[in-house]
Amino acid sequence: MSAPTFTRAAALTRVLGQSGRRYLVERVLQDKPGNQGRVYLATSGDEKYVLKSVAPHDFKYFKDMFDDLRISPYVRVSHDAIPDKSIFAYRYLRDHLLSFVQKEIPLSIIKRILWDTLRGISALHDKGIVHTDIKANNILIEWKERGGQITVEQVQVADIEDAAYVLENCFIKGRQCIYAITKRVILAVDEEKVSEEIEILDIVLERQLSYFSDLEGIAGLIRYLGGSPWAQFIALVAADFNADNPRRPFGLWQDIDPDFKDLVVRIMNVDPTRRLTASEALAHTWFADVP
Repeated sequence: MSAPTFTRAAALTRVLGQSGRRYLVERVLQDKPGNQGRVYLATSGDEKYVLKSVAPHDFKYFKDMFDDLRISPYVRVSHDAIPDKSIFAYRYLRDHLLSFVQKEIPLSIIKRILWDTLRGISALHDKGIVHTDIKANNILIEWKERGGQITVEQVQVADIEDAAYVLENCFIKGRQCIYAITKRVILAVDEEKVSEEIEILDIVLERQLSYFSDLEGIAGLIRYLGGSPWAQFIALVAADFNADNPRRPFGLWQDIDPDFKDLVVRIMNVDPTRRLTASEALAHTWFADVP
């Protein structure tokens, strides 16, 4: 992960993993009260690791989840554990997608990264697990540059501590990082430009419906939500679209590859019954030239 934010000195200095590996903690990357959720940068020999603490009552839950997911190289699971401190150890990867694509990266490499990301999401879904925070800086990348040529060696979906098993009757579908291609976080809101009486969530939902819905999709989403209070809320937001405030469908945006637009529209469809799964997205035409 590039350019981490360093905070005050680490509360830990040395810890021993179940594997017998000893970790020397160098600094805190992310600090939280009470140590739970704290993230450390550590070394063991010549290798770098990231240590992440979780709530003690969650430790076994995530350990079992990691064991469930070890079959996939596209999901970042713990490499070691320190049970008495509720800490997992992960191999350090060099960068994340949010910063990586700021470089001049060939489209073929970006496609490969998104392909591997979808394979990771698909692996989660195959185990009945939903990742609740898929975003560009939760997609980690190990890469090298030789002779001016960038080579991506590994891509992994990270922050599985934000994931959860879902019940069989829940509906989970895959999404993908639009930011990697457009270099825009299209649902992000500049809070400094929003008056205090307006809810940020309202703006985000309005944009999502504007970019990725049509009348059929909105009706399908409302049917899917059934008696949920969200159904009425979405209906109210959708009713605000008119001639003076028209929708701006992503499928009509200019200067974006038509195949990519088609893929995004299908995987971001607001109606869950019409949305592509991660596995289905892997078969889309846009990925046809990925080796």
